[in-house]
Amino acid sequence: MPNSSVSLRLVKTGESEPENLYVNAASNKWKSPGEGWLGPQAGVWTQFPDGLHLMDPAGKDEVAFCKGLNFDTCYTLEHGDSTYRIGGGSGQWQVLGVL
Repeated sequence: MPNSSVSLRLVKTGESEPENLYVNAASNKWKSPGEGWLGPQAGVWTQFPDGLHLMDPAGKDEVAFCKGLNFDTCYTLEHGDSTYRIGGGSGQWQVLGVL
C-alpha cells in the first residue's frame, strides 16, 4: 500500500538547523511549518525515477531534489543525498516518519 504522507528532514551543508517538512500524497503538496532556509515554505512535489522533486507553489521551479527517494516505498530513517536549487547547495534527506 502506498504511503499517504511522509515527514522529511532536509539538511544543507553550511546551515546549522535542518528544514523539516511534510509531503502529502492526497494533495500532491508539501509544506514546512516554519521559516527556514529552503526558500518557499510550501509547494507541490513530483516523483521521478531518480528521486523526489520538491517544486515551488506554481510547480515551475525546483526547490529541492531528494535523490533516490521514492515516496510510495520509503521507510522511516531511510536517507540519501539532496540538492537545493533555490539558494544553491547540497546536503542530505532523511525520512522521519511515514503514515
